[in-house]
Amino acid sequence: MYCTNCGRKLPEDGSPCICGAQNGNFNTQPPQNFQAPPQYYAPPPVRPVTPVHGMLKRFASSKLFFMCALLFTVQMVVSAVSSVIEVFTVLQNQAYLLERTPIGTNFNVEFNVNIVPVQNILVLIGFWLLYASAKKTDTPFMSTAGVTLFKVTEILQIVGCGIFCGMLLLIGLLVLLASSGTPNVTNYTGLPDNIASLIMGVAFVVGLVLSVLLLLYSIKMLGVWTSLQRAIQVGVLPKKLPGYALALQEFSIFCDVAAMIAFFVLNAWILIPGSLCGIAARIYVIRCMAAYNREVAGMEAGSF
Repeated sequence: MYCTNCGRKLPEDGSPCICGAQNGNFNTQPPQNFQAPPQYYAPPPVRPVTPVHGMLKRFASSKLFFMCALLFTVQMVVSAVSSVIEVFTVLQNQAYLLERTPIGTNFNVEFNVNIVPVQNILVLIGFWLLYASAKKTDTPFMSTAGVTLFKVTEILQIVGCGIFCGMLLLIGLLVLLASSGTPNVTNYTGLPDNIASLIMGVAFVVGLVLSVLLLLYSIKMLGVWTSLQRAIQVGVLPKKLPGYALALQEFSIFCDVAAMIAFFVLNAWILIPGSLCGIAARIYVIRCMAAYNREVAGMEAGSF
């Protein structure tokens, strides 16, 4: 302890400071007017819990959402295994033919490998991250990591569609310049030049229109995922999924059915289970999207 009068250190035996003995002041108590230490860091703001948080957490932890994630996982695993088996089957057939091909004969080994798209892997991880975050009971909030992966898939889709549209325009310009310079170009379709050019032009326009529509769809969905991410963070009401998103899933079911019929005709039995799992996953995704829109519409009607 130190003297409050002169600042000297007080004797350890408890005797008064020497300055007190000289001046008649024996106050040896330390000052009592301590000030609180300054606050260098402000406390973090408290996030308010809104009914939107509860709705999103209840929806992402529901059995319907779980079935979507599970069926999507099964579909990707079955498709990947089917693709690997198909590759090994093709390699075995090619090896069998190579053993019986005379030396010096030109022989090209060709096979297609169906690689699971990176976007589907990101969507699958996003599904499970949302479900795992919603199942936590120690916090009313969810993580936005799953929605961030959804946004990454849309950004990849936008970049891919933009590149594809640019390539289509470049190819169309080159074909137009080539055909204008050489009007009597021989085609390999067996059709007259004007008919072949008309078919190519229609195919080009259809491909370009579909690519632009898919680009606009990805841009719209990027805004939807951004609103959902904000809803998870601050509890504001998110946007509903657009109707054409459900229509695209229904079109995907049609494509899966057509592919399954083609596999049946071509005796590609190993690929049929993947199509069946894909159809089941699409059906549950449509149900999940419709249920999500109903939840958001109910929140809007109740003016949470």
